[in-house]
Amino acid sequence: MDKLYNPTPYIRKALQDAPKKVDPPTNGALRYNGLDTSKIRAMGLNECCFPPSPKVIQAMKDNLSVVNLYPDAQCPHLSDIISERTGIDNNCIVWGNGSEELLKGAIDLSLSPGEGLVLPVPTFWGYKSMVAAFEADVSEVENLPDGNVDTDGILKAIHQNTRIVFLITPNNPSGRLVDEVGLEKVIHGVPEDVLLCVDEAYYDFGLHAGGPNVLETLKKRKGPWITVFTFSKAYAMAGMRIGYALCSDENLAQALQKTTCVFNVPLLAQYAGEAALLDTDYLEFILTEIASGREQIYTGLKELGLNPFPSVTNFVSTTIPSNGREMVKMMLEKGIQINAWADTGYENNIRITVGTEEDNKACLAALKEALT
Repeated sequence: MDKLYNPTPYIRKALQDAPKKVDPPTNGALRYNGLDTSKIRAMGLNECCFPPSPKVIQAMKDNLSVVNLYPDAQCPHLSDIISERTGIDNNCIVWGNGSEELLKGAIDLSLSPGEGLVLPVPTFWGYKSMVAAFEADVSEVENLPDGNVDTDGILKAIHQNTRIVFLITPNNPSGRLVDEVGLEKVIHGVPEDVLLCVDEAYYDFGLHAGGPNVLETLKKRKGPWITVFTFSKAYAMAGMRIGYALCSDENLAQALQKTTCVFNVPLLAQYAGEAALLDTDYLEFILTEIASGREQIYTGLKELGLNPFPSVTNFVSTTIPSNGREMVKMMLEKGIQINAWADTGYENNIRITVGTEEDNKACLAALKEALT
């Protein structure tokens, strides 16, 4: 009888059964746990190792006195900039409190309990809790051994009950991007009555590395699509929580908008976002510096006898001879914060966020010591 007793009947069973929400080891969390973060090199959460543009910082300072006011619900000034650059109508642009709110919204608008969702794995840990909360029938498609997304596998996983398909490019945690052939295959292969949602959190890095422009291929798709971006990575604004989605049509955008809170993008984040978008020189600086640092880490890992995944992002992943989570602990003791892959079956994989040249040297030296 005790086993049948539910002390929290007011909480949906799917949420009770869902994995506990991850508590990432942010700077604040490390400080709360008594660590001196001034002595720790943050190379674990794919945050940008550089501060935001000076123009972003100035924009926030200039508008501190108006934070007593509500922010614009539709972010019209930001939408104007994005619309001009992409050719997507303002009415098809939706803003979110980071890209995660919009990814969750895409599931919310398309799925009823028990309906199908296709997800390439391993992937960003946030997807696990999102799909569990919606009681989705999840078809996980294992990435290829070289870290590339299995585009053929994605299409094979679609069934009669599938309502939404996710594509993550560049991929997290492998750092690989889907090439033009793979994009064409998925974008035009997903049925026209199924929503295709592309997660482009690392878009700027992929494009800078010579990758394809996903949006231009998406525009040719006959079925519905959403592609999602963030200011957390290349714009160095992870703490501001701002992202946006481009949608194939106005009806889809309106549905996505309904899944978000009214005042979801903070006022300072909007002013900061405008300044970031307009400071293209600083964006180029970050992308160039990250590319150099990425090569430094990749080459250094090879020199340690490891076989890292070729990455186009602001991180590099590799398999190591020992347990990844144990290595994370060892590295933190040495003043370096890295991360381990979260998915089952990848216990020996670690991910290193690109830092400054000095950060990268210190990380590689500490890793060499830890591996011996």
